[in-house]
Amino acid sequence: MAKNLTDEQLIHSYQKGDAEAFDELYSRYKNAVYHYFFRQVHNTSAADELHQDVWLRIIKSSTDFKLQSGFKTWLYKIAHNRLIDYYRRSSRQPLHLVHNTIVDINHEPDNKYDDSVNQPSEPDEILQEQQVNQALLTALNSLPDEQKEVFLLHERSGLTLQEIAIITDNSFESSKSRLRYAVKKLRQHMTQYLAVER
Repeated sequence: MAKNLTDEQLIHSYQKGDAEAFDELYSRYKNAVYHYFFRQVHNTSAADELHQDVWLRIIKSSTDFKLQSGFKTWLYKIAHNRLIDYYRRSSRQPLHLVHNTIVDINHEPDNKYDDSVNQPSEPDEILQEQQVNQALLTALNSLPDEQKEVFLLHERSGLTLQEIAIITDNSFESSKSRLRYAVKKLRQHMTQYLAVER
């Protein structure tokens, strides 16, 4: 059964023509990869395009996968490179640097690929969650690109610092430093926000 296999076993099965193996990989990572893009570009159309393109590239280049790098690392390396291509092609900086964008949590498709998320039911719980999420998104948008990406890859995608170093073509120490600074800045922002809320 595909659900019991590791990512690496699944990609090898797909290399041998097992379509169910690809379906399982897609099911495991579709939500995380989409959010990786959306958190960077803040645009649903662009995130959709990038998301679809990554999976097409996985299909086309599945024979290129080598066991020395885990599937997850390989997947996010492709996603990272695709994001860089997107910015080069559009000849612009990430949106949050140009427009100082603050994402409206009500328009962020957090559940686009996730049918199992439990939503709060009480109006005051919904409002409080929206306010906290908005504050966190504002804080994320204020981070430098390199720190933001490392934080998202580590916290949202569950990648190790060693994997992030490979994905972003940086050293382990550089990735560790970027994560440390990102966490410090986010804590400062959220501490100030929570203090105001009290």
